[in-house]
Amino acid sequence: MEELRSTEVLDKEIRSDSVKKAEKILAKAVESAKQLIDGVQARIVKAKSDAEKISAEGIAVYEKNINASLPLEKQRYLVSFIYGSIIEAMNKYFESIGDKKRLLVIQSLCERAKKAIQEKKISAVVVGFNLSDAESMLKEVFPQNLSSCEAGDVQLVSRESLEGFNLKEGIILKSLDGSVTCRLTLDEKIKEILDEKRGVLAQTLFGGRLPE
Repeated sequence: MEELRSTEVLDKEIRSDSVKKAEKILAKAVESAKQLIDGVQARIVKAKSDAEKISAEGIAVYEKNINASLPLEKQRYLVSFIYGSIIEAMNKYFESIGDKKRLLVIQSLCERAKKAIQEKKISAVVVGFNLSDAESMLKEVFPQNLSSCEAGDVQLVSRESLEGFNLKEGIILKSLDGSVTCRLTLDEKIKEILDEKRGVLAQTLFGGRLPE
């Protein structure tokens, strides 16, 4: 009987001791969990603050870059606008003069090409013009040089064409020995005009001032 009581007492002590230990463990676990949660919340708050700071700084930098680039963008826009207006004027002019006069423009380029061709025999590819008219002109300019003359596809002059210019016309001359190639196109003439007269053309179109 005494032994039974001793066992019961021991059991109670064990239970009590276990409960106390469990409570301590639980308390420690709760504290650890609280610290962990507090730490996570602190990191979240810091991360949010850092993100807001970065965002604010990023926006400020973006605004600064935008403001700094505005004059450059305006300049680019004006250059693009002037270029587009000049090309539009060139389109209207060359379309209005007709193909006969446009062929005369190509003839002037052929005259200048004589220095490069000299005594060489040449073949000619005509793009966009009446073949008979172009051949007659070439025989006049190169009476001793012209070996052949044929029509060519517009793609031959489109690869190096001027953006926005509509008329894809010209003549490509090649020496039979392969040493000389002359691309005599309206595009090349327009490029020449733009290089030489860009300022004058802009003044003519806009009355001496850039558009606002």
